[in-house]
Amino acid sequence: MARPRNPLQPLGELESAVLEALWDEGELATPVDHERVGVPRGLSYTTILTVLQRLTAKGLVVRRGGGRSHLYSPAVTREAFAERRAASLAAALVELGASGVGAF
Repeated sequence: MARPRNPLQPLGELESAVLEALWDEGELATPVDHERVGVPRGLSYTTILTVLQRLTAKGLVVRRGGGRSHLYSPAVTREAFAERRAASLAAALVELGASGVGAF
């Protein structure tokens, strides 16, 4: 059984870079995102496409048709994402209890 995707889990370095590019620009076509994020890292177009698809599945990015390639835009703002991550982290710490937090 597949694990449900949690958009509040920490993002990998590449996912973060792709999402940052979208936050900076607002909306990008796949080839443009590849030029901004993939080319400087020596990554293939399909690698960036896969990351965009994963971010879409996590509910962090919205995809819409745009001719030959799709256009992607952030589904949440930087601030909203940071607030939700902070709340998720705080809830996890509360679940640990005093001894768990001390051990952490």
